[in-house]
Amino acid sequence: MIATPAGPTLTHALPAEYLHRLKVSNRVFDDTAGLEGATREEGALVIITSQPTIVGEGATEQEMIAFFAALRFCLIPGFSAGYRGALSFYRDLDQVAVFDAHPANFLKDRNGMILPIDGVVVECDDALAAQVEGLLR
Repeated sequence: MIATPAGPTLTHALPAEYLHRLKVSNRVFDDTAGLEGATREEGALVIITSQPTIVGEGATEQEMIAFFAALRFCLIPGFSAGYRGALSFYRDLDQVAVFDAHPANFLKDRNGMILPIDGVVVECDDALAAQVEGLLR
């Protein structure tokens, strides 16, 4: 995710950016997704990650909003990045945004716990933070 004149735009992450997102996601969600290694396939770099097997059903929009509110994130109303209609959230405390929040990326286990799978977690630079905060007004 980058700041552009048109507003925040989701971009493909470079390998270092992807690994940084993984680290921020681990910190924000207190999860154990990890880096297993890297290899090349058909000339392209492939990053291999792992996380525990998660069994559950897709979280509803209201369940995701409540989950993020408990982590002190605000819903970015009307802004979607990634999957069409996905929710987006922002926490000004540490300038972290989460995009692509939809039922396939946030599951609810049998105990009702919301488990992040593959949201786009971004530590915003000042320019991106300003644009995201502008969407909250």
